[in-house]
Amino acid sequence: MSSALRRFLAAAAAVMAASLAAAVATPASAASASFAAAATTAAPAPGSVLQACHNIRALTPDDRLFNDGYVLAVFPDYLQLTQDVVFPGERETGYVSITWTRTNPHAPTYATDRSYLALHCNGDLAFRRSNGTLLWHSGTANRGVSRLVLTSGGNLTLLDAAGRLVWQSGTGRSTLPANSVLASNSKLTSDRNVEVFGVRDSLSMQTDGNLVYRHNSTLAWQSNTHVRGSHAALTTKGQLLVVTPAGRAVFATRPTGSRHSVLDVGLGEIADLQKGLIPLWGLPG
Repeated sequence: MSSALRRFLAAAAAVMAASLAAAVATPASAASASFAAAATTAAPAPGSVLQACHNIRALTPDDRLFNDGYVLAVFPDYLQLTQDVVFPGERETGYVSITWTRTNPHAPTYATDRSYLALHCNGDLAFRRSNGTLLWHSGTANRGVSRLVLTSGGNLTLLDAAGRLVWQSGTGRSTLPANSVLASNSKLTSDRNVEVFGVRDSLSMQTDGNLVYRHNSTLAWQSNTHVRGSHAALTTKGQLLVVTPAGRAVFATRPTGSRHSVLDVGLGEIADLQKGLIPLWGLPG
């Protein structure tokens, strides 16, 4: 998949998101035939947890969960999990990366519908139209789920009352901004292309020192570096490096960016905000 196509899809999603508003957590009933999410008690404060029998609804004051730079937001036609990026020396978010989406599969679309994400009392996490039409669900009914938690690492998790994991999105960090490091035995992941292309993208800094880009489990590119314990880094000049424990760079792209550069694994490229997010370097494959 080309970087141009990825960027087109990203731009379309960004325009759609920008035209919509923000968030409110209210109790939901899964008992009625229409699965209507009628409020029955006072709304809990928004945060990183959605308790069973509650929902978050599009176009209301609190339509999202959030935790340490990750945001799960409900829009009329899609759910979107994003990672906020703050560039070096700045306080405000400078870039937003999409890490996971679930989109309305049914035509027509409705930009004004107050769709909702409900954790029904039976433990099923479901994205529905305001009239109850099912758009997506986790398939976790009757498995003891008591809450949805957005972790500080960007993973959506459904837990039972004892804190045991029942379901997870498997998502996490999707970007490497300037002046940051991808440590040995860590990786970037993005599910932004799963619905359209059936592909989860990942960039792994393996313990053997090889930096590896994959579509699902298929190898798309590698740095062919093999010094055990090496890490990857993106410099304030937008240069991607693989650096050995001794501090020697064994792989490097051209330094054509700035402190506003970011590597987004879902787009498969390094781009620079000061240059209009024009790609500086693309991950082959």
